[in-house]
Amino acid sequence: MSEQREIPCLGKTVLKFGNLSINARRNHDSKHKPFPAKLVLDLPCVPPLLLTNRVALDCEMVGVGIDGKEHMLARVSVVNEHGAVLVDCYVKPQQIVKDYRTRISGVSPELIEAGFEFAAVQALVKKLIYGRVLVGHALKNDLAVLKLGHHKYNIRDTSRYKPITKKVYAHGTPSLKSLAKHFLKLDIQEGTHDSVEDARAAMKIYLLFEKSWEKSVQQSRKY
Repeated sequence: MSEQREIPCLGKTVLKFGNLSINARRNHDSKHKPFPAKLVLDLPCVPPLLLTNRVALDCEMVGVGIDGKEHMLARVSVVNEHGAVLVDCYVKPQQIVKDYRTRISGVSPELIEAGFEFAAVQALVKKLIYGRVLVGHALKNDLAVLKLGHHKYNIRDTSRYKPITKKVYAHGTPSLKSLAKHFLKLDIQEGTHDSVEDARAAMKIYLLFEKSWEKSVQQSRKY
């Protein structure tokens, strides 16, 4: 069986996915025992045509640790190169949350408590991105909370590609918001962040520079 047919689909939107997890939890046990990760693997497969060679990833995080400054995964979104959603879900907390960062993340206790188990979501995302070009903004942070690695030659980070960053004249690392405004004429992150919207924006920016970016990657691999 090919890898594509082994990848389950977690639903088209975070609302549908959240409702599924909440309803399944209620039906599973009225005492709210841990949600069975097996249900994730029982969902229908992603249609192979949706699995493009390039995918974009974005995560929303909450604060953990003594002062709430450490990051923990709360929501993860993966879209294909056309912007179609492959994964968009909330993730159950692995630690006590000190700061939900709701004003920015849009995450509430109810949303992540009704989310899916981290291990199941991590395994799914790992399968989706394996062997594919991974697009995103500040991907180091997203991969860190997912506890995943990715081959450096398959990473396309819009926060680090110099031909992009130079054009916005940012002091330090430019925000995705500023890049989307400059290159796409889009206003994003006007309030709470939407990880689907952010992943789509990163993909669109990458595609604007795809030809020169891929050429530079090929040249760097020669040495």
